[in-house]
Amino acid sequence: MNSPIATLVRRYFSAYETRDRQILEDLLDERFTFSSPLDDRINRAAYFARCWPNSRTLRRFTVEKVFDQGGEAFIRYEAESITGKKFRNTEWWRFEGGKLMEVQVYFGRDTRPAMPVPSRSSAARMADWPATAALFPR
Repeated sequence: MNSPIATLVRRYFSAYETRDRQILEDLLDERFTFSSPLDDRINRAAYFARCWPNSRTLRRFTVEKVFDQGGEAFIRYEAESITGKKFRNTEWWRFEGGKLMEVQVYFGRDTRPAMPVPSRSSAARMADWPATAALFPR
């Protein structure tokens, strides 16, 4: 059985899949803030300007885990772009009065099947991180 928060989580991601902005308009509080490695506590208007356009490039979200307690939740999901690229992220959400107040995104890795690669230095591996950011052009 889904908790009320898990239901809201799935509704949020369904908005991206169906490109139905009104779902998010109804879910996000006027004081909503969004943070990620690319965004530092941007407000609701900036979120819609910067993040909502990604709905055009994302095909599917598979919510793998929702851990919720009180008015907070951790969510792990796999997302798939319209080009077939897949990645996994984790997010922390805070709710008040049934409205989403805050989201903090922690970028994960590309989840396509790994190909054998020769051993690389940690500096070379770190150079791969911008690949996730490239999925979300500004």
